[in-house]
Amino acid sequence: FTDLVANQRNIRSSLLVLDEPLTHLDATGRAQVGKILRRLLQKTDGSDTETANNKLTTIIMILQDLAAEELEESFDSIDVVIRDDGISRVVVD
Repeated sequence: FTDLVANQRNIRSSLLVLDEPLTHLDATGRAQVGKILRRLLQKTDGSDTETANNKLTTIIMILQDLAAEELEESFDSIDVVIRDDGISRVVVD
């Protein structure tokens, strides 16, 4: 996919996936990341000509429990994966 995007520069994705982006950040840093991500989603309304081509509509973040709890107000929904006795299940918000 990376090669495809490099060769076709006008390909845009509506999805951003972040795996543990808050690791090693303090509470202030985590809050700032949440604000930045929310701003990225809000800029997709086309009002900003620089980001008019940005169609980002979904952000998936893989987080540990504590970090997710601190960012609840930054996102529309938070789904939780719970693993118990080797069995995983998803609790959809």
